[in-house]
Amino acid sequence: MGRINVLPDILASQVAAGEVVERPASVVKELVENSIDAGAKRIVVEFQKGGTRLIRVTDDGSGMDRADALLCLERHATSKIRESADLVAITTLGFRGEALPSIASVSRFRLSTRRREDACGTLISVSGGKIHEVEDSGDAAGTRIEVADLFFNVPARRKFLRGEQTETAHLLQQIETLAVAHPEISFICRRDQEEIFRLAATEDLAVRLRDLYGEKFLKRLVVLTPQETQGVRVYGWMARPGEGRSDRSHQLLFVNGRMIRSPLLSQPLREACEGTLAKGLHPPAVLFFEMDPSAVDCNVHPAKREVRFRDPGLIRTVALQAARSAWKSLKPLTDHEFSPGVGTDPLFPPIYSGKSAVHPTWMPSDHSIQCELSEQMSGSSRIQETPVSDDPNSSGCALHQSSLSARYIGMLGGRYLLFEEKESLLLLEIRAARERLLYERFLSRLSQGSLESQHLLMPELLEVSSADLAWIEAHRDLLNAAGLFAESFGVGKHGVGSLKVDAIPADAATLPIMEIVVCLVDELRNIGEAPTLDRRGREVLAATVSRIAAAGASLPDGPEGAMMLLRQLLASELPYVTPKGRPTLIQLAPGELLRRFAA
Repeated sequence: MGRINVLPDILASQVAAGEVVERPASVVKELVENSIDAGAKRIVVEFQKGGTRLIRVTDDGSGMDRADALLCLERHATSKIRESADLVAITTLGFRGEALPSIASVSRFRLSTRRREDACGTLISVSGGKIHEVEDSGDAAGTRIEVADLFFNVPARRKFLRGEQTETAHLLQQIETLAVAHPEISFICRRDQEEIFRLAATEDLAVRLRDLYGEKFLKRLVVLTPQETQGVRVYGWMARPGEGRSDRSHQLLFVNGRMIRSPLLSQPLREACEGTLAKGLHPPAVLFFEMDPSAVDCNVHPAKREVRFRDPGLIRTVALQAARSAWKSLKPLTDHEFSPGVGTDPLFPPIYSGKSAVHPTWMPSDHSIQCELSEQMSGSSRIQETPVSDDPNSSGCALHQSSLSARYIGMLGGRYLLFEEKESLLLLEIRAARERLLYERFLSRLSQGSLESQHLLMPELLEVSSADLAWIEAHRDLLNAAGLFAESFGVGKHGVGSLKVDAIPADAATLPIMEIVVCLVDELRNIGEAPTLDRRGREVLAATVSRIAAAGASLPDGPEGAMMLLRQLLASELPYVTPKGRPTLIQLAPGELLRRFAA
């Protein structure tokens, strides 16, 4: 007998569910997209226990008759494709016909639906892919789908789900994204029977963005004048110069109403910000690209997160032009008008002058790592003898603070300290050096407990999205260890959450509070599942907070301060790189200088 078997329908559906249903947020995405395709004007999303216990989506869309209600639970049954030619011009969000049977195969599933012209509707109950009941329903016109006990029959999948708060954060972020894409639809979201937000339908996308992310978020964006190039239309918002975040969670890119992740679109946005945005940061944006459906293939990813463009060169060019054009209408800002935005490089913030970025003069701050230097590290601006690298052509660094003879030359661009070391030239990047020193100090403190906090005289209230608020609540212990004490202060009538901040990391106290919170949350969220406070977790947390705190440290105070920083850096365990491997100190040896200036 052969070894190849045809999978039973239920098992095949469970396998398909692995492509469609990654977590509760995936279920919400599929169900809400179906509601949108059904012409709904009002969508209500309710969930319990992060969506694992219950997800309920109710809409006022077109509904289905009994025959269609039964067919929609069959694999590959769809109302959106009739022939192969339809695949090259898809205009709906869903079209594969796999979502509902896949979801029903891994949950306890109930579908209630009615068309407006029908006297009664249909109620279908399914458990683990098997239909148990089909009966009449007296519900209002539209469709209501309940998904209970997700993955109850696939425990191997269930154990890969994260904690309730983490799943809630993913779920809320999915709803927010769909709500941005369709401001013409009213959205209501309830968590454990408590209303999280209620978004009224609007024709003004700015109103939807304000309701979801807050007034301050909207003010950090620049309206893009709608433009069209060779059949590709672009409109939306782009971050102001210097605005950036360490992840792309606030970079919403839509193609024909579908939210996607694509380097072809995100990379040009970053390229447009060269010279105004620190490395590793990404500009927030809310951009809509509209084009002929035949110019984009949505059928390249099971969850439809990725697309393929017929002319990728054109799309990239359009994205780059759109990002650059957003700034053309900006008037120059004076020094006192400029306020560094969330995620900017606060040690060297660019001030937009209309032509290029210039750097302000920073006044020394009382809060500096120099205040913790031991007495033995104080002294004159010159230290005793030094050996340089054995390789005369080396541009690396092999120094030690106990055998160093260096003379401070000066500061370059408010960023680098220059030293003469015999016939060599030493270049120290201030922020990178601070980051290394703070990292080692934070690591020591975390091994004994938590980082120091500075309590605020008055708590600060910040506007954050519901998804960010859920993530912060889920990882409060981790943030407390970092020195940040914050808690939910409720959610407004639309969807913007209030975060009450009582204390911040003491070593980052010179930075704006909003910047501290956003940078810390973004950095930790980028890791994936937030680390626990074991050895590896302490290293991750120390590296994260040191990067943020280093941005707010003051510049060295004169030659003595510069020499102190160099001396302390060389006394550290790994003086030549930051925790992420960026150089802190570079030595240009005589051989290297001779080679560069050779005739």
